[in-house]
Amino acid sequence: MKLIHSLPASTLESMSQALKAGRLKPPYTAFSVAEWAPQAARESLASEFSSLQTLGFTPSTLAITIEALAEDAAARQRAIDQIQLVWTSPDEEGPHVRDTSVVVRQLLSEARQSLWISTYSIFNGQEVFLPIEEAWSVRPELEVVLILNIPPNQDAAVEKYAWSFWKYHWPWTRKPAVFYDPRSSEKTPATPACQHAKCILVDGVTAFITSANFTESAHERNIELGVLFRDNPRVAGSIRSKFESLIGDGFLKPLPAG
Repeated sequence: MKLIHSLPASTLESMSQALKAGRLKPPYTAFSVAEWAPQAARESLASEFSSLQTLGFTPSTLAITIEALAEDAAARQRAIDQIQLVWTSPDEEGPHVRDTSVVVRQLLSEARQSLWISTYSIFNGQEVFLPIEEAWSVRPELEVVLILNIPPNQDAAVEKYAWSFWKYHWPWTRKPAVFYDPRSSEKTPATPACQHAKCILVDGVTAFITSANFTESAHERNIELGVLFRDNPRVAGSIRSKFESLIGDGFLKPLPAG
């Protein structure tokens, strides 16, 4: 059934209906299957049908089997359609490619229940985070969590970063929960490390994993690549669960309030 397995869902569904209606029936020949296969594959398709008949498949049981294959093929295609490449690049053409800045703005504005953002670097946060502040005005129940990186080699690095973040990147009254990796802010760490994960999680079902930081250059000018998983609670839930574990175990600390 190698060839039958390779056919698209629409073709399999049509074939199943033809078997049920009696339009496709033994003996299976290249001519009788011509509607469902290109010319070069008709002999092979007829041969597969004949082999299945030899194994005891009647038109009715074959129709049921092919209908199940159609449903499986359709499910696989839906999964493919829910995964999109997201680029920042000078050339934005290509199949299934969307622009980073467009996707980020859309994700920030469409969150209804929860929004988790992890990034390494922020520039002009007041502008890039504005859609969240606007969303809060109409959806005050929205949970917002930010996971950031604090640059090292500064005296009182955490306090200085917190002051700067709340003043320039998040100047609004209502504040999200913000966490950071304390190892990144150490002035002379024995083993340097930083919070470098970059992703956006929306409502526990959508995950955007990207090389892009939360900066205008990353969203608009650099060459950056990401993958958007739509309607995929397994991916989104797995990422959130890991962050929650890091917070719960103390590896990510809350940023001091401004």
